[in-house]
Amino acid sequence: MDYWEIIERIIQESDLVLEILDARLVEISRNEKVEELVEDIGRPLIFVVNKSDLVSKESIKKQIKNLRKKAEVVFISTKKNNVKILLYAIKKVFKKYGKREPSVRMVGEPKTKHREAKGDIVVGVLGYPNVGKSSIINALAHGKKAKVSKKSGTTHGLQWVKATKDIKLIDSPGVIPLEEDDDIRYGLIGAKDNERLKNPEIVAIAIIKLFLKNNKKAFEKFYKISMRNNDPYKIIDEIGKSKGHLIKGGIVDENRTCSMIVRDWQQGRLRL
Repeated sequence: MDYWEIIERIIQESDLVLEILDARLVEISRNEKVEELVEDIGRPLIFVVNKSDLVSKESIKKQIKNLRKKAEVVFISTKKNNVKILLYAIKKVFKKYGKREPSVRMVGEPKTKHREAKGDIVVGVLGYPNVGKSSIINALAHGKKAKVSKKSGTTHGLQWVKATKDIKLIDSPGVIPLEEDDDIRYGLIGAKDNERLKNPEIVAIAIIKLFLKNNKKAFEKFYKISMRNNDPYKIIDEIGKSKGHLIKGGIVDENRTCSMIVRDWQQGRLRL
């Protein structure tokens, strides 16, 4: 079955849908095609802005301003164990929109090859890899029900998870299909692991530019350097020298240094 067919099935079988986003890059971690499908099928949507502990409240508020016009928005951090507000939002949205219409098989129509998810409140969970889908599911279910890894795309096969006595979650398999030519976007949100990036240098430069624009001091403090100018290449060179990432002739190993910057960002050590 085509992946988008599976996503459509999840939305169809859900009473409401959660789209999990990365608090550091809310707009970049959104998927417009998923949102269009949710709207076309007619399901209510909740934007769940995860990893809120990695950014300031001011930054989150700026980023979610436009989201509130489209749907309910909840920002959480599974590390701070504040998923109760998400449970409250799920029940609030369900109370407003109610149960979806049950699927009806017409006379002569073939039976489906799968069992349909059933529960008082069925919630579809969608989002790019590494935005924290599995962590949120586990927090809602009070235990490790979905596989969690720092590697992207570790969820395989459709999973139904009982979150509470009345809420059942449907987890999407694998990853939302990615455009092969957008390494910057998927490197920034961690949808492609550092090892899978064709060019970690362009992602590292994008990360540096992000900090130059939004939080220069945090970057300087983390790498113990001074960003005396706004040239990302010189900044990479300075970090490489300070970390001893050198090759023959005392030249900075740019690939190793850029890979480290991307890895520090994706694993949440380098915080905006």
